[in-house]
Amino acid sequence: MPDTSLYEEEHYPTPLQATWSEFRQRHVAVAGLGILIFFIIMAILGPLLTPFEPTTQHTDAVLIPPAWNDNGSILHILGTDALGRDMLTRLFYGTQITLFSSIITVLVALCFGVILGVIAGMSAGLRSSFINHVLDILMLTPTLLIAIIIMAMLGTGLTNAMLAIGLALIPRFVHVTRDFVRQEMSKDYILTAKLDGATSSALFIYNILPNMVERLIVQGTLAISIAILDISALGFLNLGAQSLMPELGVMIADALSTAYIAPWNILLPGLAIFLMVLSVNIVGDGLRSAHRNRMSH
Repeated sequence: MPDTSLYEEEHYPTPLQATWSEFRQRHVAVAGLGILIFFIIMAILGPLLTPFEPTTQHTDAVLIPPAWNDNGSILHILGTDALGRDMLTRLFYGTQITLFSSIITVLVALCFGVILGVIAGMSAGLRSSFINHVLDILMLTPTLLIAIIIMAMLGTGLTNAMLAIGLALIPRFVHVTRDFVRQEMSKDYILTAKLDGATSSALFIYNILPNMVERLIVQGTLAISIAILDISALGFLNLGAQSLMPELGVMIADALSTAYIAPWNILLPGLAIFLMVLSVNIVGDGLRSAHRNRMSH
C-alpha cells in the first residue's frame, strides 16, 4: 500500500542550500567555480600522472618549446626550462604547492581570527579598545608588507612564508567576526539565551557561529586569492619557497634570465596564477552576492 501523507509539508531549504541556489543563477560565478575545481583536480592528480620529476634535468632537452611549436617535442608538451626540466610537471607541482599552501594558510588564519574576533566582540572596556585599535592599524597595512616584515624576523622558506601571510590575514577575520558578534549580541534570541543561563562560549558555539558560517566562507574564499598572490610574490622575491622548489612564483623568477628566448617559461606559471586568483575572486564575489540576496529575501 503506497504511503500517503495527510499533511502537505512545504520544504524550506537550509541557509546553505538557499545560498547555493542563488549562486547557481550566476553563470560567471559557476564558470569561476569550474575553473577553480579544475585547478584543484590538476593539483591533486597532476603529480601522479606525469612521468617526470619536477627537479629532473634533461641536459639533451634544454629550452625546448611547447609541442605545438615546430621545434617542440611530444615528450615535453609544454616545453622545458633552462635546466631541461619538464614545464608541465613543474606546473602540476607548482599549482599544488601554491594552491594548497594558500588554503592551509587561510584555514589557520581563519581559526585564530575567529577566536580573537569573538574575544573582541564579547569584551568591553580597555581590552576591547586595545584589540580594536590594533586591528584598525593592521587593516590599513597591505598584507604583503606585513608578511615581508615578519619574514625579515623569521627568515626565508615556504613554511615561514605561510606563517607570515597567515599572521597578516588574521586581522581580516577578526574584523568580520568582531562586527558580526557585536550585531548578534544585541538581538533578542541572544538575550533570551543569556536569561536561560547560557555561557559566552555556549552562546557563540550554538547561537552565533551557525549564523556566521556563510560569511566566513565568503571571506575565506576571498582571502585565498590574497594568499595565492602573496605566496607567489614571496617566492618570486626569494623570501618564500626557494629555487629548488617548483612553486609558481619561483618558476617565474627562475625564467627571467631566459625570458626573451623562452617566454613560455614565464607565461605558463603567470597564467596559472592569474586564472587561480581570477577564479577564486569570481567565486568569492558570487558567494557574497548570493548571501546578500538570500538575506534580503
